[in-house]
Amino acid sequence: MSERILTLPGSSDQFVITDRPAPTLTDRYRALPDGMNPTLFVAVRAHQIRAGDVVTAFFTDGPGIRRTEHVPDAYTAHPNAFDDCPAQCETCEDIAAYGVTGDRYVRLASADERVDCAVVFRNTPVAIIPATTAAHFPPPDTVPPLPDLFAFDNGAHGPYEALPVSRTWSPHSTISVTRETAEQITTDLPHSHTGRHLTCHWLGDALLILSDPRLRTEPGRPGRIIQPDADGRYRIGGLWPWEEWTAEHDDSNRRPQYPEPAGEEAN
Repeated sequence: MSERILTLPGSSDQFVITDRPAPTLTDRYRALPDGMNPTLFVAVRAHQIRAGDVVTAFFTDGPGIRRTEHVPDAYTAHPNAFDDCPAQCETCEDIAAYGVTGDRYVRLASADERVDCAVVFRNTPVAIIPATTAAHFPPPDTVPPLPDLFAFDNGAHGPYEALPVSRTWSPHSTISVTRETAEQITTDLPHSHTGRHLTCHWLGDALLILSDPRLRTEPGRPGRIIQPDADGRYRIGGLWPWEEWTAEHDDSNRRPQYPEPAGEEAN
């Protein structure tokens, strides 16, 4: 698709629609359902979004030419007033901490297990696929999510693919990996700063991770035995802090970093 230019009533800005990027190690763009593509995008203000519209992108700051900033995970909108957040998500708490009145914002979708609420200024330009068009395609969440990527030692080791984690995940929580990935972790760990006091052994299908006896906080414990779950995956964590893989970890794929689309207040 060649670039398309969209406009908004009352604005002289030009909104440039581009192809949705393919996923890379640093840009985790989940595919849209088959047939759903940027040729279907229209530009609206956030307060004009209706239930069932699919939110696909925001735009770089204006004025003038404003290019597409695709949402990594397109989602179906369920707009509601910005007030108390039942999930007490971090996004809503941060906005509330500024003491800003809720009528300046709109919540496009409420928090779920994986992500915080999607909250933007009411007048933020947004690229959507209207509900009447989106109804002809499967919902965005029917497309399998991309694996999350993790590392340790400031990205010197990794990335390791794992099942997506919840929004309450912390660096000392576990991640769920395949046997192949678990084997790579156990190969890298003894040669890392993080694992300098750890040793790993495979006991059939079980993984044993041992710490230096002199450093154990619970004397006599042999270590941690990790058994595969019903799907053959290993939940590894709690022994060192995981790092979420970011662009800073990938020197081969540096790109300009734009701020999160916080929106705008101007009409």
